[in-house]
Amino acid sequence: MASDTNIKKRKASQTGQGRTRIRDRRRGARRALLRSRLTRNIFLSNLIGLLILIGGSLAMNRFESGLIDAKVDNLSSLANTITTVIGEQATGYGGLAELDLEGARQVLRGVNVPEGWRVRLHDDAGQTVLDTETLSDAISMSTLDPIIPELPEPSWQEVWKERSSTWITETTHNLPWRKRKRNAWRRDLKADVRQALEGEPSQGPRFDDEDNLIVTVSQPVRRVQQILGVVTVESNDVGNIVNAERRALAPIIGLAFLATLLSSLALTLFITMPMRRLARAAEIVTRSSDKRDAIPDLSKRRDEIGDLSAVMRDMTQGLYSRIDDIANFAADVAHEIKNPLTSLRSASDTLRVAKTEEQRGKLIDIIQQDVSRMDRLITDISKASKVDANLARETAQTLDVAEILHNITEFYAQTQNEDAPQVVNQCRFENDEPVFIRAFETPFAQVLRNLIDNALTFSPPGGDVRLDSHVRNGRVIITVEDQGPGIPEGSLETVFERFYTQRPKGAEFGSHSGLGLAICRQIITAHKGQIHAENRLSENGEVEGARFVVNVPRQTAGDNSKATKKGKRKRR
Repeated sequence: MASDTNIKKRKASQTGQGRTRIRDRRRGARRALLRSRLTRNIFLSNLIGLLILIGGSLAMNRFESGLIDAKVDNLSSLANTITTVIGEQATGYGGLAELDLEGARQVLRGVNVPEGWRVRLHDDAGQTVLDTETLSDAISMSTLDPIIPELPEPSWQEVWKERSSTWITETTHNLPWRKRKRNAWRRDLKADVRQALEGEPSQGPRFDDEDNLIVTVSQPVRRVQQILGVVTVESNDVGNIVNAERRALAPIIGLAFLATLLSSLALTLFITMPMRRLARAAEIVTRSSDKRDAIPDLSKRRDEIGDLSAVMRDMTQGLYSRIDDIANFAADVAHEIKNPLTSLRSASDTLRVAKTEEQRGKLIDIIQQDVSRMDRLITDISKASKVDANLARETAQTLDVAEILHNITEFYAQTQNEDAPQVVNQCRFENDEPVFIRAFETPFAQVLRNLIDNALTFSPPGGDVRLDSHVRNGRVIITVEDQGPGIPEGSLETVFERFYTQRPKGAEFGSHSGLGLAICRQIITAHKGQIHAENRLSENGEVEGARFVVNVPRQTAGDNSKATKKGKRKRR
């Protein structure tokens, strides 16, 4: 008992969880636009690419590396020139070589040092003896700018540009990997000088104590093989150039961000919003049977969302039509079963008071007939209810029309009695050219058998049921003709309704359920075809029998050649 109780609790819990998930899913159609996952994905997918582009642009690694390499080459060239000239002109004369500071000073004064560059001369002890920043004793004079009583207020564009540039510079400056890079390239001038005094030039980027990027080159001053000092040439304008390029990228980045935002909004407007409309309409349809047209018609979009809208509208109409058919079918089934049940009840009640054996025998026969009728009704109802399921499980095949009609004719020829109506195949296509259709083999054969069985019940003994087929406008027309009394003019369409049971005189009561032709129409509709009934008339206008016409699409030209080869192999 305890285990049964636990099982019931688990089932109830699972049911409650399932209902909660359903409610959550239904709420999803009404969630806020900014909480929509599709909207977030659109914005994130656009922003990721933009952020990668912005990150690469702001880092400017390749530009910075190329600029540093170019600076190193220029600094090395200048340093090489200075060390060569000093080594030749400022290292004394005779066998004793020593650094001539006055001669070196004249050499440095004669060198055109670009703005932002600095040249230092170190002696063999590593001490700085000359520096271009303190070498010149000239005094520069210029006219002062006029006094402005009040500075004008900058425009909002200038303020925004300044703030964005400052933010970009500070953000890129404080990136973790740039901090690690600055620590690894921290400048040690004494170490560079010692390395050059040992005969190995030192060059590359460095960061000073204020985190400014400097490119420096240190080369030894030689007199033959003797090292008398070190010349250090450095440039501190690389960081300014890179920062200026970053600031120049600020408007471009702003425009790119604006373009990304507009693109995301456009995608949200043209994708997310229509999908939300479809989801909400689908929710409305599931809650109310009176909202069959709630699905918006977006077929004019000519894209996948338009296709989805059209398919959803067709699906909704199909589902409601199926629901209506099921409701009508259930009502028709209840009505048809009530008739034999009423007859059974009357016969069973009368059987109790029957006085003679003859009366009892007739009542028993009636009961047996009603039982057989109910059994036939239930069997045919079961077949009719399984038509759609069987069609869904079947796979459409390429079928040879002549072969199908030939096989069915042979089947009836072997099973029919000699005095019964005979099935005659009159199918002859032009030039004996094979004609193919794309169909579900078993259901399509069932349609032909139902039509032939129906025709056999109306044809007189010794009569004929004729099969024929021809091609018209890319459609295959198959006809089944009988020699019966025909169909009343007002019933040419009614015969395809469920439980239509108007039978010829002399037919056994209850021997037909009235579902055969309804099943035929259901199957042919699934094949994108039509079926209708008409009367065969003589030259005098008299009815000679009924004709049922099946109209289905012919196999497409692309697959027809393959089907022809397949048919030829079968006939061999």
